[in-house]
Amino acid sequence: MPRPLNFQQIQAFKTVMETGTTTKAALALHTTQPSISRRLSDLQAATGLQLFDLYNGRLRPTREGTQLYQSVRKHFDGLEKIESAVQILRKSGTGVLRIGSTPTLAAGLLPGIIARFMQQHAGVYVNLQTLGTPQLTEYLRQDLLDFVLTTGTIEQSDMVSERLMHANAVCVVPRDHELAKVDYVDLENLYTHKLLLLNDTDDIILTMRALLRDRKYPDDIAIETNSSITICSLVAAGVGVGVVNPFVANTFSDRLAVKSLRPRIGIDVTLARSVTLAPSLLANRFVELLEESVRTDPQQTWGARD
Repeated sequence: MPRPLNFQQIQAFKTVMETGTTTKAALALHTTQPSISRRLSDLQAATGLQLFDLYNGRLRPTREGTQLYQSVRKHFDGLEKIESAVQILRKSGTGVLRIGSTPTLAAGLLPGIIARFMQQHAGVYVNLQTLGTPQLTEYLRQDLLDFVLTTGTIEQSDMVSERLMHANAVCVVPRDHELAKVDYVDLENLYTHKLLLLNDTDDIILTMRALLRDRKYPDDIAIETNSSITICSLVAAGVGVGVVNPFVANTFSDRLAVKSLRPRIGIDVTLARSVTLAPSLLANRFVELLEESVRTDPQQTWGARD
């Protein structure tokens, strides 16, 4: 009859799967090789499963062993997230600010504001998580973030969101490109060039492609990616022209030309907070500084606009 499992058995199994041998697993767990072998034997007896066999003198996981490892890995991933949250909370004695942001806003909007905030609040610990909107929403729901900044859509009943600012998408082109000489780029001259675009899950591209279809223009896509930062890097290298939000384009303005786009494709930056957790004093001060920066210095924070 299968016996109850224990943590040491599971830990030994996971480590052998990841290191490949009982000897390496023993070194990683600061124990002996016979101890690891005994734990594996006990685990197989407890589960009633053969998790390994010997092949040319080496352990080889069976199909059951591989499937069990996938379940074990998910469990340990959850523990690592808990440990990460604990480490953040340990630092709360000196003041902690937990910001969630999409990567382009983290790269193009937040650096200068965070620098000013740190100057005003010495000793504060800032944790900045850069993720996609769905992941940020889940972190906010778990109260692991003080607030979220995104250009995506947040429609959740347990969150309160507000439009922080509005900007327009821009066209990025190599500095020596013919479009670098025009005052603005419209779809009529954009579609004739090799396009570097985001995947169809991005609101900018969904709108742009709808406009192209309405005008019966083809979209000659050279490269499609999920990263605006990658698009800007490729454009700077002369691969083609791209359409991105102005925040990331602003960080590449020394390497490529940033042009207004016609017709305009609007972008909203949304600030979201949980309704179940009161905002901290530090979070309120950061948001005030963010709103002040947007209000008093829009050109620097929004990038090219029209």
